[in-house]
Parts: sequence; structure tokens; C-alpha cells
Amino acid sequence: MTFDITRLQTRYEELRLERSGFTEVYREVTRLFAPGRYRDDTASDYHLRPYPIDSKLVNSTGILALRAMAAGLHGGMTSPVRPWFRLILQGDPAEVPEGLNIWLDLTTQIMQAVLHQSNFYSAVHGLYADLGAFGTGLLVETADENGIHFHLCNPGEFVIDINSNNEVDTFYRRLHMTARQIVDKFDNQNVPDFIKGQCEHTRNVTARYDVIHAVFPRNEFKTLGRIASTDKPYASVYFLLGSSSSSTGEATGLGGKPSILEDGGYDMFPAFAPRWDISNSDRYGISPAMQVLPDCKMLQAMTTTLRKLQHKAADPPLVVDQSLRATGVRLTPGGLSYFDSTRTGATPVAPVHQPDAQTLQYSMQAIQEVEKIINDGLYVELFRTFLDDERHNVTATEISARQSEKLVLLGPVLERLHKELLQPVIQRTFALMREWGALPPPPNNIDIINIDVTFESVLAQAQRASLSANIEQGVVFVGNLAQMAPEALDLLNPDNTVRAYLDRIAAPASMLREQNEVATIRQQRAEQQAQQQQIAMGNQALAEAGALADAAQTMSETKLSQGSVLDNLLGGMQ
Repeated sequence: MTFDITRLQTRYEELRLERSGFTEVYREVTRLFAPGRYRDDTASDYHLRPYPIDSKLVNSTGILALRAMAAGLHGGMTSPVRPWFRLILQGDPAEVPEGLNIWLDLTTQIMQAVLHQSNFYSAVHGLYADLGAFGTGLLVETADENGIHFHLCNPGEFVIDINSNNEVDTFYRRLHMTARQIVDKFDNQNVPDFIKGQCEHTRNVTARYDVIHAVFPRNEFKTLGRIASTDKPYASVYFLLGSSSSSTGEATGLGGKPSILEDGGYDMFPAFAPRWDISNSDRYGISPAMQVLPDCKMLQAMTTTLRKLQHKAADPPLVVDQSLRATGVRLTPGGLSYFDSTRTGATPVAPVHQPDAQTLQYSMQAIQEVEKIINDGLYVELFRTFLDDERHNVTATEISARQSEKLVLLGPVLERLHKELLQPVIQRTFALMREWGALPPPPNNIDIINIDVTFESVLAQAQRASLSANIEQGVVFVGNLAQMAPEALDLLNPDNTVRAYLDRIAAPASMLREQNEVATIRQQRAEQQAQQQQIAMGNQALAEAGALADAAQTMSETKLSQGSVLDNLLGGMQ
């Protein structure tokens, strides 16, 4: 398909303009919470600058709180040391074909191993930090013969767009690539001659140029070219900005016109752009760091004042007697200063202002209160519940009981992360592994198309802990009531209760037997019970017959005056 490259560049500039309202707040958040994460997409020489930590930063509470939050989300939602997801099928669990539950568990284990071999866990940890600081992140997933790869995009280097369902389906990211990197990555026929010439000269091989990677629904530009039947649903276009310049100030030589470097496509949208908190149809999210940004800025001013007070208390400004001007004053430990002692009432050296201990205490207490606001805003206490626990085996039920209120506040965010990040990651990874033949064949060659995901991480289980507790309470109540009224058990469906409870605690699907296997076991049990009942009835009949025979023998052997008891009984009957 031939795209209108000028329209692509115009679309990119339009999306940048819509994101421009966040630029200033992104810079403030970067300074106070995430030094080095934000990249200004208009600055092509950012790689030459030193690590951008603000020298005026005097309190690192925001940085430490964001670090704890990112680690807490990483350990609570996608812990690399414990299973955090499980594949299931959509629909009624009782209608799962035979052998499919075992296949789902095996596939889950293989996918977990593939994610461990990739860079997923390091990339998603950085993504959680971006979400906590900037409210929006972008993670791109690709695959090749070497496995799965994840690319975390820096905030400020990408723009996104959403469809009518408020789902992100478009992104443009800006890459500052050297001439050598461009020649190495793209087809030699598509690389402009002037960039090839740069690689021929050693001094210009590191000259950098702005390359845009655009991914969008292909039908968005259906009026700008003909779409072939083989085109994939999502277009992937790399193009060189015609108006960009290298870091050395040399013009690109394209006369202001962009140039396409590569035109490809994807069957599925390859990126995941979760947002922390959004309102209506907002493209970009609001982060918890933005919500406590005023407190963090105030904390810097308060800490600066406190440090001045502490400095004054330790090394106060002094007033010195005029008589010491000639000789000077030695304030070092053990220093000697001489003055005229005949002048009565003269104080040779005295502090002008020295803060008292109560003022310092009040200042420190006020700073601690602001630090608590920042930590609460980034849910530090919640995440430290299982980060700082020395047992290393804290359960979801304990977290739910100890931090139930904060879990309620965090619930909508976790649901959005499941929907916009984790579930799409698993579904796309499943599709890529199936495409590359890395999955075991399903039983009976079943076409698996309605795959779904359930999450069993610590935070996901903590959210469901209250539901499993309700099931337990209900079963206990019915059991106690059945002791007085046995008909209460008629209301309880054991099969549905067991399935619901195991689902709430995220038990493996292979724990449950197949429905036909359950029916066979119950039929065999019924047949065995029927046989045992028949045997019991036969034994009872034999016992009754033996008792009658013994009674008859006893009566025949019992003698009366005229014959035995049996003879008299039979005679009477005749």
C-alpha cells in the first residue's frame, strides 16, 4: 500500500499538539519523582547530556515512594517468582472438552517459561514506574526466531490515539537513530543516499536523525491508497522526518519532505498502552505522582527551610566584639581568641540567632506529615505489606484483611491494568507462540479461538479473597442449619460450590475432573451401591431363613405330654 507520507507526518504533529498540555507537568514529575525517564521528543541531543538530576532536589521522598510503588506493583501483579496468570476457556467450565484443562495448564507453564526467558519482567517493572509517574506507558511486543521481545518507550517520545471504544489503537514513537543504525536496520534500497554517504565517512557515522515508527489501523488511511487483500489489519511504517536535522546541525538534505524507510504490518496491535486513571475519552492518564505533585514541591521548600534551621543551630551566625577585629576570632575546635577582659559587660562572641529545639521538632513533624501524604498517594504502605514482610509467604487473605480499604481504592486501577496491559500481553504472547509453533498441539486437534485469562497474582487474589470468604461462610451456615433442618442441604449445589470456590482461589484447572469422567465415577458408584444393597438384602433374607430353621428345630425338639411343640402346632393347623 502506498501511504501519503506527508499526511502521516501531519498526523504525528497533530497528536503531538494534543499531548503538549502534559509537557510541563511531565517535566515537573521527572524532576521530583523519576529523574531521567522523560525524553523531550524535540531534543535530539539528549543522549549527550549528563544524567538529569536536579541539583536543587533536597528531599528524595517522591523518588523512593515511586520506586516502592513500582516494586509493589511488580511483585503484586507480575511476580517472576510465582505464577500470576492462568489460561482458561470462555464459557461454561462444565462444558470444557476432555483433556483440555490439562493442555491449558501445560500451555500456561510453557508461556511462563517463555516470559522468563524474555525481557518482559524488566520491561514491565519500568512500565509500572512510568504509570505511577506519568499516568501513561507504552510497551511494544515483537517476536522472531530468537523469542519474544519487549520494548519500553520513554515518556515524551511517543504519542497515542484511541478509537470509539476508548481503546488505544495508534501510536507514533520518535527514535533518534544514527546513520549507522538506519543502514543496519532498514533495507538498503529505502535508505536515502545522503545517509549512506554518512556511513562512508567515519566522522559522520554517529550523526543522528529523527525516525518515526507509526502503527495504526490500516483502514484509517484507506482513502490515501489501495489496500491489497494481503495487507495486515495494522500498518507499521518507519519514516524519516524530512524537516529534522542531525545533532551536528547538518540538514538532512530532503528538502523538508519525509521519506519512508519501511512499510509493514501486524495481525494484532503490537503495543500495550495502559493508563492509570482516565476520565471519559481522555487519551492520556493521570498518575498518582501528579496528584501529590503540589505536596512534593512543598516538601522541597520545607526541607530546605529545615536544613537552614539545622545549619544555624549547628553553626549559628555570630556577633563579635569590636576589640577582636584586629586579632580575629578562631571558631575551630581548640582555637584561642584574645580580648580585653577589663571591659565589663562585654560579650566577645555570641550567636545572633540560634533556633531552639522546639522549632526544629515542629518543622520535622510537619515534614513527616507531608511525606506521609506522598507515601499514601503512591500506596507505599499497601505495597510494603508484602515487600517488607520477613516471612516471604504472606497470603492474599492477609493482605485483604490488613489493607482492605486501600485495596478498594486501588481496585479500579488493577482492573484497568488487567484489561489494558496484562490480558492483552497474554493473548498476544499466546498468538505469537502459536504462530511460531511454540505451543503444544491441543487434544483432538481442537481449534482454540476463545482463549481467556484469569489472574492469580497476590493482588488479584486479595481482591477475590472476600468472595471466597463469603462462600466459606455460606457453606458453614448451611451445614449448621442442616443439623436442625436437613432439608436445607437440598438448596446447596455441591458441583457449583466447588467450582466457584476453586475459581476464587485461582486453583489450577487440572484439579477438576472432566464432566464425563465425573459422570462415569458417579455411575460406577451408583452401581456399586446398588450391588451392595442387593447383597445386603440377600444376606438379610438368608439370616431370616436361618432364624426360622433354628426356631423350627427348637420347637421339634421341645417335648410335651403329647408330642412336641411342632407336632401340636401342625396338628392344630390341620
